[in-house]
Amino acid sequence: MPTSAAPLIVRTPQHLAGLVTAFAVLAVTVYWANDVLVRLVDHPIESWVIDQRTPTMDHIVRRISFLGSSQVVYTLGPLLGLIALARCRVAGATILAVTALRPLVEFTGKLVVGRPRPNIDRMVNGVGYSFPCGHVMAAAALWGMVPLVVSLYVSSRRVWRICAIASVAMIVAIGSTRVYLGVHWPSDVVAGVLADLVLLTVLDRAFHRLHDRRHCRISHS
Repeated sequence: MPTSAAPLIVRTPQHLAGLVTAFAVLAVTVYWANDVLVRLVDHPIESWVIDQRTPTMDHIVRRISFLGSSQVVYTLGPLLGLIALARCRVAGATILAVTALRPLVEFTGKLVVGRPRPNIDRMVNGVGYSFPCGHVMAAAALWGMVPLVVSLYVSSRRVWRICAIASVAMIVAIGSTRVYLGVHWPSDVVAGVLADLVLLTVLDRAFHRLHDRRHCRISHS
């Protein structure tokens, strides 16, 4: 069973290579031609999204965005790891490692690219650089691991697929809220999603290599 939904999307090494290339091209474009990308793509989309704000949507979006916050990720991430650890040491260690190492990957990318955050009409404060979107990466580190934990306790592939689809929807929704709130450009979120797919796919392959040696007793139907 895959650790997350990423391997269902990234099925071949060619797909993985394509995602890596897309992320690299986007990062280079932001680094060397940020003004052009913002003017032609990001600013028009950001402005349109901001124009759609309503009091009801503001309330909903703030609540969804909170699900990718540091408070939630650093509270539920270790808890999720401990729940997994009770059934499989490799799974538990994987989740705990992702929770601990995700900030290093995120902040390294932010420092290398050094993209300023948008300053149009922010609803919340944003700290640090903008690229890639840290909220969507944090969401993947937490909610992207939920299907793995489900697979340890529920021997149903159908339930796992529903959980995987829900986790993807959660990650995309959390990333989208950052554009609505005015603290990230749309391309920041796209970059975060690309990075998530790459990292989760690589993680899945590494996990199974270790897991197959441990032979945890998990059966699926």
